[in-house]
Amino acid sequence: MRDNNQGLSIEIEDDVILPVYRHLLNDAEDFSIEFLYGGRDSAKSYTTAQILIIECLTLSYFRCALIRDVFGTIKDSQWQLIQDIVNDWGLSAYFTFTKAPLEIVCKINGNKFISRGCDEPLKLKSITACNRAWIEEGVRELDAFTVILTTLRSTQSKVKIYYTFNPECEGNYENFWLYKEWFEPNKTELSFSNHRTYKVIIRGVLKTVIIKYRATHSTYHDNPYISDERIAFHENNKGYYYTVYTLGRWGYKITGGEFWTGFKSETHTKPLEYINSAIHISLDSNVNPYVSCQIWQIDTIKKQLRQYNELICSSPDNSAKKAAKKLIAWMQRIDYTDPVYIYGDASANNRTTVDENNGSFFDKYIEVLEDEGYHVIKMVERSNPRIALSGEFINEIFELGYEGWTIVINDTCQVSIEDYTMTKKDKDGTILKKRITNKETGQSYEQYGHLSDCMRYLVCSVLKDEFEQFSDRGRKKLSYA
Repeated sequence: MRDNNQGLSIEIEDDVILPVYRHLLNDAEDFSIEFLYGGRDSAKSYTTAQILIIECLTLSYFRCALIRDVFGTIKDSQWQLIQDIVNDWGLSAYFTFTKAPLEIVCKINGNKFISRGCDEPLKLKSITACNRAWIEEGVRELDAFTVILTTLRSTQSKVKIYYTFNPECEGNYENFWLYKEWFEPNKTELSFSNHRTYKVIIRGVLKTVIIKYRATHSTYHDNPYISDERIAFHENNKGYYYTVYTLGRWGYKITGGEFWTGFKSETHTKPLEYINSAIHISLDSNVNPYVSCQIWQIDTIKKQLRQYNELICSSPDNSAKKAAKKLIAWMQRIDYTDPVYIYGDASANNRTTVDENNGSFFDKYIEVLEDEGYHVIKMVERSNPRIALSGEFINEIFELGYEGWTIVINDTCQVSIEDYTMTKKDKDGTILKKRITNKETGQSYEQYGHLSDCMRYLVCSVLKDEFEQFSDRGRKKLSYA
């Protein structure tokens, strides 16, 4: 590389970039977003830092925003990594590193790196002169990513974003905005290139705008410098950690303390066909974030409880009557005319003063079904099963097949599967009902546990005798203690 003003020549060999990433420098095709993702120890962050240093030295105009969720984490990650590589390459005389402000300036041409955290929204919006951005692990909110996409702009050259991350998120990754918007269209491929096409009116003229993006997947196998010790750690990861950290695949983020310790999505979920038998509906009447409705079938020959479907009744369908109409629409689509068995939260039997009829949630729900000609058999118990005990009972079914019974969940029931995976146990053995707040509406609600409750209500009612037997076994153990 040569600086025209100073006649400076700096040689950087191509082989300093690992083979899995060399296309990022050598490809002629111009991508607006480069996703570098996969397992740990794959050198994706290291390589991104290398590429940006090269661009900083070679481009006539270069201003790059180093971005993380929390500003205070940038110094010890991206900023420090760039400094380490600059020193390793013997280029420290050509760069100035400052901590206040947290910046890196190239003395040769004035190109620079600035730092922004998503926890400082006003500063995040002040990156308009940047033609590069490196989003490092941790920018998980769609709002922040949207701000970055709509704020980055430069009159000097085309803007490009590098986004490096491990493919994990809280909850079901298939509902995570990053996966849904950028990876789901190519879910059969780990590395891919794609584009988005927009038809927009620009200055009175209808134009077609194409945004190209690319994903490069890597694991520790792509890094020849990883130590034997690190390889041993990776290959001895278990379950989720092997999927995400070793294989670099999308997965649920498991943090421990799960309520459903016996539930394993790889074991207990699979595609289910509808069987010719009665449907059993389990309801949770909480309206926020949704009224929960699960559709189960019972195979008495195989002794199998089958969750066939779920109806997630969010606003504006989060009322008893509208949720019932949603069930009716589904039953009409499959031409179901047999009796409907209803289970659910015993407290929803209480009458309300919301309207002139003072009906309970179940009164209103069942009334809508009966008005459509369905025969409803109400199976709601007088009281709900004890949370901790019912959890132990169902976990034993998951793990051991209590009294020969098994539970299987249709793999299309993604919200339920997420709930079973992410619901946590409180210190007293019950379900931890952690509340979060909707940023748009300001409403506070319990994020997880509603669909878990639906499962508890139905299983403990359908297997009432088995649940009583399980409870007696527990009481006997206590009496002998």
